[in-house]
Order: sequence, then C-alpha cells, then structure tokens
Amino acid sequence: MKRLSLALALHNHQPVGNFEWVLEQVYRDAYLPMVEALEAHPSVKTALHYSGYLLEWLDASHPDLLDRVAGLAARGQVELLGGGHFEPVLPAIPDRDKHSQLIRMRDEVERRFGARPRGLWLAERVWEASLARPLSEAGYRYTILDDSHFQAIGLTPDKLFTPFLTEEQGHPLTLLATGTQMRYLIPWRDVDEVLTYFQETASEQPRLVLMGDDGEKLGGWPTTARLCWRQGWVRRFFEMIEANSGWLESVLPGDYAERAVPHGPVYLPAGSYPEMNRWSGGFWRNFIARYPEVNALHKKMLRVSAKVERAGSPPAALTELLRGQANDVYWHGVFGGVYLPHLRQAVWSSLLAAEAAVAPRDGRTQVQVLDYDLDGQCEVLVEQPAQNVYLAPAAGGAIVEWDAGGRNLADCLARRHEVYHDRLLGDAGGGGVSKLEQPLRVREPGLAGRLHYDRRRRLIFQASLVNRGASLRRAVRSELDELGGFGGGSFEVIGQTAFERTETLAVEGRQATIRMAKSFQVSSRDCSIGLQVTLSADGGPVPALLVVESNLALPAGPVAGDVAGRPLRRPADLGMRGEVTLRQPAAGLRYQLRVAKGSRVWYYPVETVNNSESGYERIVQGACLLAVLPVRLDGVSAKYSFRLWTGA
Repeated sequence: MKRLSLALALHNHQPVGNFEWVLEQVYRDAYLPMVEALEAHPSVKTALHYSGYLLEWLDASHPDLLDRVAGLAARGQVELLGGGHFEPVLPAIPDRDKHSQLIRMRDEVERRFGARPRGLWLAERVWEASLARPLSEAGYRYTILDDSHFQAIGLTPDKLFTPFLTEEQGHPLTLLATGTQMRYLIPWRDVDEVLTYFQETASEQPRLVLMGDDGEKLGGWPTTARLCWRQGWVRRFFEMIEANSGWLESVLPGDYAERAVPHGPVYLPAGSYPEMNRWSGGFWRNFIARYPEVNALHKKMLRVSAKVERAGSPPAALTELLRGQANDVYWHGVFGGVYLPHLRQAVWSSLLAAEAAVAPRDGRTQVQVLDYDLDGQCEVLVEQPAQNVYLAPAAGGAIVEWDAGGRNLADCLARRHEVYHDRLLGDAGGGGVSKLEQPLRVREPGLAGRLHYDRRRRLIFQASLVNRGASLRRAVRSELDELGGFGGGSFEVIGQTAFERTETLAVEGRQATIRMAKSFQVSSRDCSIGLQVTLSADGGPVPALLVVESNLALPAGPVAGDVAGRPLRRPADLGMRGEVTLRQPAAGLRYQLRVAKGSRVWYYPVETVNNSESGYERIVQGACLLAVLPVRLDGVSAKYSFRLWTGA
C-alpha cells in the first residue's frame, strides 16, 4: 500500500520594534486561530516556531496562548522549534553571538514549553555550510532547508523525500527539505488539489513531504485571513488529513528525523529560498554590499559585539546586542525590510544601548581613525558620553553616523533604483510571479511620479558647490548642477576632524582651482556639531551656491517646523532664516540648525517608493535641510559656519 508522511512546520515571527497594533492584528488573524484549529483537530501534528521578540510579546500580552501551545506540546501534537533567539541571519554575526542566540532560544523554549527543542528554524532559511558546527554544538539535531538548496548540488525533487546528513568538522546535523511546490499549494490552491499532490507523491517506500513556511501566511498576509479562516481553508485541509489517515500520516518533523535513516553525507552551498536567492543576487550577504546603510548597521553591530565581549558580556548589554542582530532590516525583498525606518531605529537603539552599557565612565572624548565599515577608506570616529559622531573623509567629509539620545540621527535611507520599480513604470518583462510577488498593487496613485534617485548616500553636513539658478524642485529630484565633486568626493585629512579637497575646474571658459576645507567641532556639553566651511579659488572669481545638506532621521513620520508650527509634509522654502527647528513629537525628537548669514533654507521629506506585501508604498525616510548661500569665490578665503543640535 502506498503511504506518505506529512510534516508541517510554521514559523511565527515579528520584527524587533514592530508596531503594537500590527502584532495584535496578526495575533487575531493568524496565531490565535491556528492554535484553536489545532485544538479542534488533535490528530493533526505540526512544529511551531515563535521567534524571541514575538515570544516575549506573547508572554507579556497573551500568555494564555502560550499556555495552550504548551498543552498541545504535552499531548504530543506540537513540537516547538528553536533557533536564533532574536532571529538573526546566523552566518552574518560573530560565532560567539551565534552561540548566545542559539542557547538562549533553546533554554527559553525548554523553560516555557517543558521540552528542549530538537530542531531549529533557520532565519530566512539562509544556509552556509559552516553553520552545521555551531548548530550541533548548541544541541540542535536538525533544521529545515528549501529544496532549492539540495537541487543546487544536483539532487532531483524525487530524491528529497528523506532526511539528509551533513557535518562540519565532525559535528553532524540532519537536514529536512521543504518543497517549493508545497509552499505554493498551501493555502493558495484548493484542498482537493493538495490531496491530489499527496496521492501522486505517496509511495511503497517511506517518504516525507514537509511544508515549512511562515505562520503569518495562514491569516496574517493580505487576503489570507478571509481565505484561511472565514472561508475555512485550514479547516478543510485538516479534515482532509484526518479523512485520509489510513495512508497519510501526520507526523512531527523531529519524530521523522529520528526514526528515518538519513542519506549522507551531503554538503550544500550557501543559499536560501528561491525568492531570497533572486532578491539577493544569489548570496544573502550581497545585501550588505548593495545597501551602504545596511553595511553601516552591520559593521556597527560587529563593533558593538566586540565591545560587549571585551567588557565580559554583561547580561543587559548582551541582550541588547542580540536584539540588535534581528535580521529584518539587514535586507530587502518583497517585505519592507531596510526601508522601514521604525524597524531600523529599533535595531540601532538596541545596539546603542548595548554600547552605552559597556562604555567607559571617565567622561573623556575618544577619537579613532580606522576603516570601521570596511569600505577600504578610513573614517574618523569621535565618541563621547552623550554622543558619537562618525566622519567620512572619503564621502565628502560628511557625517555618516550621529548617535545621540539612543538613536542614530543620520539614519536616512537614500532613494535608489530597485528592479521592481520597472514594473511600476510599466517596463517589466513577462513571466509569472510567485505568491510572495503578487501582481502589481499600489497603496496610493501617482507613485511612479515620485521615483527619484539619489546620486550618493544621504549624510549630514554634505557641502556642495552648485551653479546658480538652482531650485528647490531640482534639489528634491537630486538634479542640482554641481561644480566638481565636493559633495561626495574624497577629502584629505588635515587635522583630527578637519578635511580639505582641491579641484581644478573649467568655469565660464577659464580654469579655476577651488579649495574647500571642512572643520568639525563636536560638543559634548549640548549634543551639538559645528561645521566651518572655508572656500577660496585661484583663477576666480567663481560665482556659485554653497549648499550644505543635512539628512536627518525621522523614525515616526512627518515633522512639525518652526514656521507657525505647521506640519511639513511637502517641500518648502523656509526663506532667509538664521535658525530652523524641526520637531517630531511622536518620537520625542527635535533638531535645531543654525546656518551661515545670508543662507536660504530649503526643506523636503526624503521619500522612498518601495514594494511590500501590501503593495507599492511611499515611506518618509527622513528630513532634508539645505542651507543655500550665494558665494563668489576668489583668492581670499571666506568662512561659513553652521551648527546642528538635537534634543527632546
């Protein structure tokens, strides 16, 4: 008689820093109804995984749900999976932190549900062969990977109905394959079609089909609450399993992994699920190279990890560090990821809290020159008790990180081309889309007209020389006609926090050698940063505009300005003002910018257009303030001063 074993594994996860209302909604639409369905169908078995941040939230907000899950586990119906506690992409974090993440989740699962997990859920199913050792050393016996991992070494789909064994330096780990076809059937196709697939897959020989996927797809994704619960898809699916129990065995993946003889050894290349492989260009770490903002966050995490270790890994600092390794903002696909400023700021805040917990208490300013972000160029790191200011001589001599009040205030994402923008513009090629890449949906009209791309990363105190005739409209579109490469070019270090760049340019039919010097003053007393720009030109006079641009983080949406206290939702010419204040009460933020005499101040919100599971959307990433000052460069040096403060 042909038989088939069926294993289900549902991964439930919420990003660190997600909105409370989102967690409540997904709890109502996905987490709670799934537990209710399992209680109503005791013969249907499944593995459940709750990532650490979600587990903490459930324990505080809905502990009864976890009690019910513990009851399901006690009767052998549910198996709890472990993993990295705060859901890091494990290959991207230090080995010491891998161990901390893995054993913290292992021990928490055992404490809360009464049994040590045998298997673990791998964040985003990002696999590298070296993981087998730390996973095995933490006591895990198996994990779940996609069939695409196995197909990459030539294994055909019909060979993937059995466990496999891999190892790293003699440390074994069992691997189970979840099928792409299963992920696309459940819950998108009719239950009878799923049954037909099971019948066609059943065999005289032992076979396991495994569906491992996000628990949120069963109620938490757009339209799925209606499909899965109100229209009864999950109920019919569970009833189908029960009705065919004579040949279709519902089994826990850990049980099957223990009883089946694995094939091995196998050694799989780095990879993830097919969509992630496509988004990343084949290797997850490409996200770190593609987005400078992700690279900055990743290298900050590595720096803080080293500081925490040197301090002896005090528990509070270690917890914040591990929280700051949550994977969601280190990449981008169909989900918002790095494009979501509230999630980025949550991770930045955790890393900064860990750093503050182990910081020296002597009150001194520390200055280091090193290539901390590993881009091949040195940065100048000024660290004080109240703030950190990281300067990048090779990036226009601008500020790349400004940490104050537990936030990175320079965290403003640049507008860059994404492949999916071509679909929005109507230029996409043919071909189908997966369930993770739905047909084109937009959350508001006119988004194609808001696609503007920045020529460089958005930083603080970027100083450019621009031809006269510039306009706010052209600034918003990143189309200012710059003279030379002062805004983003490499500056020579001439002092501890002083830089200089000289260029020879053709101006109005003659050669002019222009010199720009930038000198920073970082004040530990009032969380302020001063900038003095010194300009001169041989072969002048050169008429131009000095544009000093500051891109400031806005983690909570629109701001209010000091112009009659009105919200600044659109680009605005704030006029000739010596000082401008921006406030974001919801985030407890206030910025105050003092500009050089004679400056005109422009403002615009930095808005990206990105894809998400709900469709294309516009997100405010930060505030751009430009001090625009007419200058006439000649052989006499002219100095212009600016200062930026922050506070509540």
